[in-house]
Amino acid sequence: MNIMMNWRILPILLLGLLLSGCATQADPSYEYLLMDNPSYQVKSEQTRVASVQLMPIVVANYLTGNEIVLVTNTGDVHRSQSNLWAEPLSPQLTRLTQQRLEKTLPNLTWFARQRLPSYAIAQLNIEVDSFFADLKGIVHISGRWQLISAEGDLVFSKAFYVEDKLKSDGYSVMTQTLATNWFDKVVNPMAHDIARVFSQ
Repeated sequence: MNIMMNWRILPILLLGLLLSGCATQADPSYEYLLMDNPSYQVKSEQTRVASVQLMPIVVANYLTGNEIVLVTNTGDVHRSQSNLWAEPLSPQLTRLTQQRLEKTLPNLTWFARQRLPSYAIAQLNIEVDSFFADLKGIVHISGRWQLISAEGDLVFSKAFYVEDKLKSDGYSVMTQTLATNWFDKVVNPMAHDIARVFSQ
């Protein structure tokens, strides 16, 4: 009789274990996109009419995953498993940079890699070495960009390095701070330099 009772209770115990396993699932994940400030008034710069190909922005290998990374001053990389980029950084930065450059330099026609004209055009290459926050709440953005003429000559080259302190904790604040610094301290100065090249 006791054996029969044990066999009847066993499925109930197994069901209870399964349900308790479901109740202790992993923490939910949060996904973030870089966003341009829609209320920001872009000041356009005048240039001659020309065409430029924006190459896909190249990011360092440790930034290519979807995990948002924090980096210590000794080079330890911490990848968040629950705070993720909704889209890899390279296409995000490429798309947003092109949108800002189109607004800032309206006389230049910007081409993406997949739709090129039949004639030779200038080329803009951007590399990103750092795009993260450290454990002290400082965001770091660094890299370089090069403008190549339609004839294949190096016209302009510049490195960039930006630091800014987070106003509060949290991944949402971190991603907003990274986006703001990317536009204000990297793309806008870049656009100003490109405008000088194409106004000559």
